[in-house]
Amino acid sequence: MELYDLFKRAKNNDKNATYKIIKDFSATLKKLSNSLHYEEAETDLIIELLKLIKNINIEKFKDSHHKQIAKYIHMHLRKRTLDLLKKNENKINEYIEINHDLLADESIADTENTVLTFILIKSLVRQQRDIITMEFIHGFSEKDIAQILKISRQAVNRAKNRALNNLRKIFIGGDGEWIGRKDHRVSRQSRYKDSTNSSSYILKTNRKDI
Repeated sequence: MELYDLFKRAKNNDKNATYKIIKDFSATLKKLSNSLHYEEAETDLIIELLKLIKNINIEKFKDSHHKQIAKYIHMHLRKRTLDLLKKNENKINEYIEINHDLLADESIADTENTVLTFILIKSLVRQQRDIITMEFIHGFSEKDIAQILKISRQAVNRAKNRALNNLRKIFIGGDGEWIGRKDHRVSRQSRYKDSTNSSSYILKTNRKDI
């Protein structure tokens, strides 16, 4: 099947088309990930390919040949590989600075939740972060993730549960709990609530923002 048709189907949430695209570019993903020299680099590039599938304006390639679309994808993945390389070289100097005056503004409450979600997910170990990102942000099922990462469905479930438990431990602190308010901001409460709902609230609220 031509890449144009595959991408069109994948953008309409056809998981089989998505798997086919990943499989077709597996050699490229493997080669580029080897140049990054860090664990789970291939998974990072798969996520970049998933982002491309989601965001690409495939209609621009309606009259393009298969090879032209493939060349575009190769160039995109090479560019993202360079970005990942630079990011990891500077990782030791990474610092997330939050402008508290900006976040205090009620008119941009969604920004606060987005930043909080980003910080929480970034705190997870690599595999947990990848699985949480794929399920809660990209909408893949545990079965889908297992096929993409080439691990068992049980392994995906265990890693996801560990990730959610870790998020709850981070999310709940001191003698109170950070919970989502009705206005989508975050507030401190003096008593505990269901931590499962708290973590799910944060993730689900921001699926479209990350």
